[in-house]
Amino acid sequence: MSQVAINEDAGPIDHAAIRLMIVEDDALVALGIRLTVEDLGYEVCGIAASEPEAIALAASSHPHLALMDIRLKGTVDGIDTARRLRNEFSLRSVFLSAYTDEQTMARASQTYPLGFVQKPYSAGQLKSALDLALRRLAAPKD
Repeated sequence: MSQVAINEDAGPIDHAAIRLMIVEDDALVALGIRLTVEDLGYEVCGIAASEPEAIALAASSHPHLALMDIRLKGTVDGIDTARRLRNEFSLRSVFLSAYTDEQTMARASQTYPLGFVQKPYSAGQLKSALDLALRRLAAPKD
């Protein structure tokens, strides 16, 4: 995965330089996410509906960030997929999900996500979550 370079003094993030992957099992929802983030200026390198598709997409496209649903096609959910993406590709995730119960949130937090956006959300909420996530990625490591 390539490093996200953000100069805190340079002002706004250059969204066009950021590649996102979308991991979402509902094709219509995935298309909506794609249109929203492309309208915000980001590049979407692909959409995956399951863990195997997400792993293949990450390996071939080298995204900076994954937008991850919790429910996916197949037997592996988005939380375990996010964990695998982080372990194998150092790829971090922002969860986009309607599932906000305590047990799900506790499991999701173990993957060290860069954000969590509850569905339904507005374009503004997604933009804020992405901006914060990218600044966290670019922050100096202690």
